[in-house]
Formats: sequence, C-alpha cells, structure tokens
Amino acid sequence: MYKGKSLNLFLVGLTGIVLFGASCSKVKDLYNDTETESDASTLFPDGVKVPTDFMWNSARSLDLRVAVDDKFDGKYFYRVEIFDNDPTLGEGANLLAAGQAKQGQDLQTKIMVPTIAKYLYLRETSPLGVAAITMVEVGQQSSITVGGTQAGSANKANGLRASTTSATLASGSLKAATVEAAPVVVPAGAIEISGNSAVYVESNKSYVIKSGVTFTGTINANNGSSNVKIYVQGSWKNTGHEFNLGGNNTLIVTQAGSIQLNNVTQNTNGKFENYGTASLSKMTTTNNSLYVNYGTLDVNEALVTNGSFTNYGVATIQTLTSTTGSTVVRNEGTLNVNIGNFTGATLQAVCHTYIKTMATNGATISVASGSLLSVDNLNAGGTSINLAASSILDVSNLVHFTSQANNLIGPSSGEALARLKKVEFDKGGRPITYSGRVEVACSDHAPNAQWDTYYVFNSPAKLVPYDKSTVVIAGTSCNAGGTNASGGNPNDQTVTEVKLGTYSYAFEDSWPSIGDYDMNDFVVDVAITKVQNSANKITKLKLVNKIRSVGAKNRLAAAIQLDGILATNVKSVKYTNTNLVGQNLPLGSNGVESNQKYAVVTICDDAHKAFGVSDTQFISTQNAGFQPIDAEITIEFNSPLDNFTFADVNSFIITNGYKVSSRTEIHLVGYKATDKMNKALVDNQTGKGQLSANDPFRSSKGEPWGLSVPVSFVYPNEYKKITGVYPKFQSWALSGGSQDTNWYVK
Repeated sequence: MYKGKSLNLFLVGLTGIVLFGASCSKVKDLYNDTETESDASTLFPDGVKVPTDFMWNSARSLDLRVAVDDKFDGKYFYRVEIFDNDPTLGEGANLLAAGQAKQGQDLQTKIMVPTIAKYLYLRETSPLGVAAITMVEVGQQSSITVGGTQAGSANKANGLRASTTSATLASGSLKAATVEAAPVVVPAGAIEISGNSAVYVESNKSYVIKSGVTFTGTINANNGSSNVKIYVQGSWKNTGHEFNLGGNNTLIVTQAGSIQLNNVTQNTNGKFENYGTASLSKMTTTNNSLYVNYGTLDVNEALVTNGSFTNYGVATIQTLTSTTGSTVVRNEGTLNVNIGNFTGATLQAVCHTYIKTMATNGATISVASGSLLSVDNLNAGGTSINLAASSILDVSNLVHFTSQANNLIGPSSGEALARLKKVEFDKGGRPITYSGRVEVACSDHAPNAQWDTYYVFNSPAKLVPYDKSTVVIAGTSCNAGGTNASGGNPNDQTVTEVKLGTYSYAFEDSWPSIGDYDMNDFVVDVAITKVQNSANKITKLKLVNKIRSVGAKNRLAAAIQLDGILATNVKSVKYTNTNLVGQNLPLGSNGVESNQKYAVVTICDDAHKAFGVSDTQFISTQNAGFQPIDAEITIEFNSPLDNFTFADVNSFIITNGYKVSSRTEIHLVGYKATDKMNKALVDNQTGKGQLSANDPFRSSKGEPWGLSVPVSFVYPNEYKKITGVYPKFQSWALSGGSQDTNWYVK
C-alpha cells in the first residue's frame, strides 16, 4: 500500500462508483484522457528496470517421468514420491508429487520445483515395503526421465578371479580367475648358505638356504651387486636383521621355506616373493619394486611407497601405509589389516579384504566383481571408491567423509552393494557423491541441509535402509557368502492422498497504481492435497488455506481460479468455513463461482470480516494480535484430472467493486484474469503505458502486484519495503531470477 495519499473518486466502468481506502495509492479518474501523470515506481530506484521476460517465479514447472526397476514383472505397484529436499529432514522437505508405477505403467506427472532446488529426491517404495532414495539434478531442463532398468543376469557374481590392470579396476568392470603359484625352481648352481655368518652376495649369482637348513646369519644384498636371486628352501631366522634389497636383487621364499626377520626393505628395484611363510617386523618399499605373497605373510608394519604389493595368499598386517600415486596394493587372496593408511595410492580388493581402521586421502579404492571389502571404520578424503558389478563394500561401524570431494561409483550394468552402518561428513564442499548402479544400505546417514547439498545420489545410485538391501549377489570364496534381498510378501504400494507443500501468495492492493511494496496487503498460505486413483488421476482436490495478513484499508475478497479446469467439470465444492464465502462472490449449485468458464473457488468474501473485524484496520502487519484463519476447500470432479500443481493455482484478490460483475482483480504475473475482470480498465491503463502491453499484472517497468513463494513466507511488517527486509530480493529480480534464488530464506 501507498501511505499518506488523499482519497479521490474514480470511475470503474459504467457499473458504479467505488471509494478507495486511505491505504491505496494516488487515485485518478482512470478514464480521463487528459490525465497523463504516471505513478513513479517505489520498488526499485529510478532508471532500474526488471528484465521484460522475468515472470517473478520462485518455482518453475517441470515434466517428470519415472520408470521403476520392477523386479515383480508388473504384478504389483511401487510407490514413487518426489521431494524438493532430503526427505529425512521431515518438514524441511516438501512433497512435489507422488503416485504408483510398475512395469508397463510409468509415473508421468508435472511438478513445480522451487528454483532454489538443485536436486529432486525420488523415494521409491517396493512391493516389499523397502524405500530407496535417489537424486536427480534439476539443471535448466524442462523435462526429466528417470528410467529403471532390469539388472538381469549381471547381478549374478562371477566367482573366478583374473589378472587385471588398474585401469580395468577403475572402470568398475573388474572380473577375476584363480591364480595358482607355479613351483619355485632353484637353479642347480645356486650357492648354499648356512650357519650364522655374514654373507655378501655377488652380481648375477643365485644363493640358496637348502631344505632342512636353518640360517641365522645376515645377508648383504645392497652392496652394489645386481641381478642376485636368494632362495629360501629351509629357514632363515634373525629377528634383529634388517635385510636390504637393491640393484634388482630378489628374495624368494619357496613353498616349504620360512623367514623370520626384522625387516625386508628394498632401495632400488628389489623384489620379494613369498611362497612359504614369512614373519617380519617391517616390510618396506621405497622405489620401484614388486613384493608378492603367495604363502603366509605376517607383518607388524608395512610401508609401500613407489612400488607394489600383491597378495595371493594369506597376509596379516598390523599397520599398512601406502603412499604416492604410483603405489598399488592388490589383494587376490585373504588380506587382514588392523590399520590401513592410503594417501594418493591405490587399493585393489580382488578378493576378501578386511581392514579394521582405514584412512584414505586422495586414494583410489576398487572392489572386484564377486569380492568384499570389509572395514570397521573408514575416514575418507578426496577418495574414489569403485565398485564392480556384484561387489560389496561393508563398513560395519562408521564412515566419515571429509570435506575433500569423495566419490563412490557403482558399475554401469549389474549392481553393487555398499553396506554402511553409519555415515557422517564434514559440512562444506561436496563430501560424497554416489553414482552408478550401486545400492547404499544405510539407516543412519547424515542428511543434507534444507538448501545445502553435502551428499548426492546420482540416479541410479540409491539409498535403502541398512537391513533392507534389495541387491542379490551370489556367494563366492571372496565375498563371505554374498547377499540376498530382504524377504517378505509383496503388496501394492498405492498412493491415494498426495499432500504437497505450502506456497504463500502475497499481494499489493493498489493495482493499477504502484504501491509501497511491503507485500502484506493480503497474504495467504495454500497447501494442496490431491486424492488419486490407481491410474494417478485426480478425483478430488483439497486446498487448505491459511489467511495470515490483511495490511489494506481496501475491502478485499480473495479467490483461486483452477486454471484449465472447466467449471462444469466440478461435481461439488465443500467449504469447511462457510462464514467466509457465499456473500459477495455468488456461488453456483456445485460450489464454484457462478458465471465463470473456469472453476473459481472462494478463499474469503471479505478479508477483514474473516478476522471478525468490521472496519478496515491493519491485521497482523504491525503485531501478532490476530491468529491466522484456516479454511479448507474440497473439490470433487466429474471427470478425473490428469494432474494438478501449484502452477494451476491462479490465486488473486478483488478490490474496488468486488460485488459487481465487472471488477478489479489482481493476479500474479503470467496469470490471466477471470471472466469477470473489468477488461475496459485493463485496456485503458495499458494504452496509457501504466501496464505492460504483454501482461496487465506487470507494470510498464516490470513490477508485479503479487508474489508466490514456495514456503510459508515471512512477509514484511507495515511500512517495511520488501527490498529492505530481503536484501537479496533486488539482485534476484534484476537478474531475471538467475541469482539469489534463495532470497526469501530467512
């Protein structure tokens, strides 16, 4: 409202004279051709114009199609729900649409998405009652299709192990085949080692500790010699000896041999191959090296740097540290680690790998098909975890993702399972992104904030309860028996009522003059409940209205036109608060406003009287002296509707002659007036340049008289312009809605 202006009389057509209230803007004889003065904009400074195509939208329409991954051959319905936020937030997430789908019947719907929302959250409940959540990035798309594909035979694990490259592992397509060590052959001319003396090896020669011999001395294989091979057929025991390999020298423990040393370390291209039994206090690689275990290896501390360690046998390591990008730790046997630290390194779990406590930083973790990586506690930062089809990642206690971006990636076909007992993360950045065909089973996953995204489930990646995994992975010798889907009896997951979120509609009452833009002359919250049949068609519609403020001295009425819905298609309308309707806006026998092509239902005939106020004082714009007025409207249709969203809610107020057929209506930008609007008044003001030539509810400078916000809007108090209360409002408007889409978030 524009304050402090005197009252005037003006002609509203040929139907009568109406008195403007003191809160109205400057009043002129709108049909006086000699009147040329134009109202100056009070929304933005002079010379500042809003983009001509800006629709003042904080939400936009989107076509959505969802095809479920039906594992029941179309016999039962899945429930599909779409939210604008993480549904685990409770009231922080609004339902945008819901329905049932199955093989042969996709959910096809139109939704209204807040422009602040970067992702849609899809919750799909299977006939077994298992709810899975995935996410879809909204972007600038006008339509989105989310397709479910049958996993088919790709879910069946291949129990064989095969030699694969790290590139194959990273692609998520790792397969495997049994590796058996070839018998070790000791050269006939190998020099025998025995006793407890110090041995200095020579280049290009072979040495052997023969079967039945226990050697307790030392061997110097880092003395400048090269291409030396040392075979252990018997035993080498010297727990105080730090054995160094250099110059491409190799230590080979045969199937019957054993070593007990303080340390086996290499300096320049050394090799260590264990086919028997090795017990070490330390195992260290510092340059390009190849350490391979086919037998039994027990190490207290292993440091693998700029080299590789591959295990085909049984290896037990208390502390395993692997650093630098060229370092690869690969397990194709049984690997048990108490503490594992991987920095920039690669871990390839080709068979069952257990690490009690694992910390990663810039690492790459890959789990092969038919394999299991078991971890008690995982702390990951900047890490890529690649799961092949039919692979399992099992974290039994806690996963903590740091603010460095992490990625958990499933296969492109088949399915993988990440069973995570609890997930938490550092807020800031994007701690974790799930993608590919991976099911994350977790019932204790830290949620996203309402409008801040910390984790992302890129469809088809999905989140299910911890004990409700739907993935079937056949048991192998490398995955502890695989996993089976949760059981139960399937039933249709039907949707009968869909309760959408709440939108606020806030109006200035001064049209066609410019107001003061406190946007509180009339504020109403509207919530939608849709009653649907099994084909997702709408048979009933409930509009739950909450009138919150009347900051106007005008007598106001308010109503909603159901855009695109013919009045003749309305079977009946029931108003819970009949005292608010049926007086100034005459209703037909079916409950919609009479003499309208499209269905118009009444919010209130008189906004002030709705609060029990006989005069026209300000209501709830200066203090909280009045409680909001609740009223529910239930609309039943003769023929079911294909869809209904907030885009179809054409909410408007009526001023200055609402009792007559040719009346003044104020709608949102982009919405059309009803049949009863004073069209001559629109034409007159458009001709004078007061209104946009393309939209009568947009001024010639682009300002609106109404706003729709996809939350319960905290409207400004009396005399407080919206640009002062919401600092981001101006940049949002002047950018055409591309910047500061969260302007209304307190």
